[in-house]
This record gives sequence, structure tokens and C-alpha cells, in this order.
Amino acid sequence: MLRRITDILFRQADAPARIRVTRTALGAAALRTLWHLPDGSFFEEHHDTVMSPQVRGKRPFRLSRRGYEALRGTGLVGMALWTAGVRHPAVRAAAAAGFIGTQAYVAHFHPRFWNYNSHLSLFVAAAAAADVRPSPSGAVAGGHSERTAQLQSVALASMQLGAATIYTQAGLSKLLHGGGEWMTGGRTVKGSLAVLGTPAGAEISRNDPLMRAIAVLTVLGETAFLPLLVARWHDRRLIGLSAIGFHLLTKRYLGISFWHLWWLHPALFVIPLPGDDRRDAVLGRLGGAALRRLTGRDRTAPPRAKGA
Repeated sequence: MLRRITDILFRQADAPARIRVTRTALGAAALRTLWHLPDGSFFEEHHDTVMSPQVRGKRPFRLSRRGYEALRGTGLVGMALWTAGVRHPAVRAAAAAGFIGTQAYVAHFHPRFWNYNSHLSLFVAAAAAADVRPSPSGAVAGGHSERTAQLQSVALASMQLGAATIYTQAGLSKLLHGGGEWMTGGRTVKGSLAVLGTPAGAEISRNDPLMRAIAVLTVLGETAFLPLLVARWHDRRLIGLSAIGFHLLTKRYLGISFWHLWWLHPALFVIPLPGDDRRDAVLGRLGGAALRRLTGRDRTAPPRAKGA
């Protein structure tokens, strides 16, 4: 197990390619988040109104309308350039600082504002630090220095394991605060679908055995996500696809998409890329089968007709 964790952290051969693909998905999510935030005039005019009582009394931090728009604009421009493939250190720094700074300013109004998309700030920081061009010195096979390859592998693993931790934390939270009754009773799922869900969700909420089954599968699937991902690392594509399916069903019946997490799953887990051990294994099997067929050593090939 220790060897597997070490390989996940430091030896993901597809990390350079996967970091680039993840940057595109992550940049799209960050740009959408920044674009839909309120403009600077909103926070300037309603600063005291939107400030949570838990935060009032602490040392105030206030940005002017222009200051907020400059911070948000830096994030938008930097993130757009970085997403398009401009990997200059200044661009990556502007993208990360602009996005994370804007997120932090909006979140400081209420302590719970970080709950749902704080992972984007952490992932942006990791990807921006690791999305570097290989230096010509110390180059190894593939054109990347060993230090750069390890940095990218660590950054990629932090995002993959970080995403998995979100699910496991969610499952443990349900057990901690709802107890075994949350999982076995199905009443929380039933009430959520009936009151807050879509019409399709309200329809299936009448089926009590189905509600209990959904509750059990949800808690088990979420809690087991991180240990299952580590234990079955070669099946991470299937695990990622399962998570995407879970979110699509949640959107269909509960109206909650959590898009800013599952948008990243194809890049983090699913898409085959150069260096991917699963991709190489598949190509190796296909290539071996083709070679055996060409050399006449494939036992599964159909027998030749006499006289052919």
C-alpha cells in the first residue's frame, strides 16, 4: 500500500499531459465562477447588509468598487490567458492570485461561503504552481526534468485525492451528524426530494424502499470513495465515471449539480492521455493481438480454409 501511495504521489507518468488538460477544465470552472460574481458596486453599497453577524465585530476589511473590480478583472484576464495555454509565470501568478483573492474577499462576508467551491482555490494554486515548462537542464526521457515531473505528479495527486476526500468527508459527515438512521431510514433523502427536488424527484420520493436504498448507497459510496480510489487505482477511470453519474442523477432528481467539482473529473480521472498506465496497457494488448494475428500466432484467429 505504501508503494502504491508513493507511486500516486510522485510517479504518475501522465502528470504533464493531465495537468494541461486539468488546467483547461479548472480554468473554465474558475472563469464561470468569477464571471457570475456580483460587480463591485454591489459590495460597496451593501457591505454592511451582506456581512454575517458572525463576522461583524471583527476587524473590517473593505474594498472599494474599483479595488474589487481590479482584483476580479486580474483573475478573469489571467485565468483566460492561462486557460488558453499561456504558461508564463506572471500569467499563472495573476490567474491564481486574482481568483483566490476574489474568492477570499467574497467568502469573508460569511464563514460558510467557502463550503462548496473552496476546492477550486486549492486546485488553482496547485495547478498554477505545477504547470511549468520543463527546463533544458536535467532533462530526461520525454523532455521533462525529474524534479518537474515529480512536482506535476504531486500537484495532480493532490487534486485527485483532494476531490476524493470531499466525497469521503461528506459521507462521514452524514454518519457523524445523522447517525445510522440517516443511512437506514431514508427520511432525509425522502424529505429532500419531496420538498426541494425536481418534479421527477418528488415522484420517486413516494417509494420508501427506494429512499432507503439510495440513502445506503449514498453513504457507502461517499465514505468509501477515497480508500477505494487508492486501493483500486487502476480502476480510477471507472470510479471517476461513477462519480459523474452520481452528480448527473443528483441534478436530475434533486436539482443540485455541483458542477464545479464533477467538471474536473474527466480531466483528473477519465480521459486517456500519453503516459497513462491504463492507456499503455490497452494499447499494448491491442498491439500484441495485432502482431500475433499478422504472424499467424493468434490462437483466437479464425482458421484458414483449405487451399486459401
